[in-house]
Amino acid sequence: MSNELEKAAGTEVTFYIPDTESLGSLKDMEPKFNLNLKYKTADDWAAVKGKPLRVFYMGLKDIPNETGEIVKCGCFVSEKECFISGQMTLVEAVKNLPLKTPLQLTYQGKKANKSSDGSTMIFDVEKLG
Repeated sequence: MSNELEKAAGTEVTFYIPDTESLGSLKDMEPKFNLNLKYKTADDWAAVKGKPLRVFYMGLKDIPNETGEIVKCGCFVSEKECFISGQMTLVEAVKNLPLKTPLQLTYQGKKANKSSDGSTMIFDVEKLG
C-alpha cells in the first residue's frame, strides 16, 4: 500500500450527488461536447476542405509525433470539440495571438513545395470579432 493511501485510510470523505430527478434525466441526454483532446490529421482536414470552422485559439503545446520528435501544435476549441493541430502554416498563423482569440479556420487544400519534396497544407485564418 502506498503512503498516500495509508494516510487516507480512515479519513471521512464527503461528496455530493445530484437529486434523483437529475440522475433519471441522464438517460435522455445527448452528448454535446467532446472533452477528449484529438489530434486533427491531414485526412481530418481534407474531410472539411473549404468549410469554415469557428474556434477559440487556446495556445501552443509541444507534442511528440510517432517518431518521438517534438512538434509544436496549436490548441483549439470549437463548439463541439477540443483539438490540436500541428500543420506548420496553421501554427505559424496563430502562434503570436492572445489566448481565447476567436478564429475562423478554413482548410483550402495542399500546394506542392517548390524547394523540397512534398506539399504544404494551406489555411485561411481569420480573426472573428
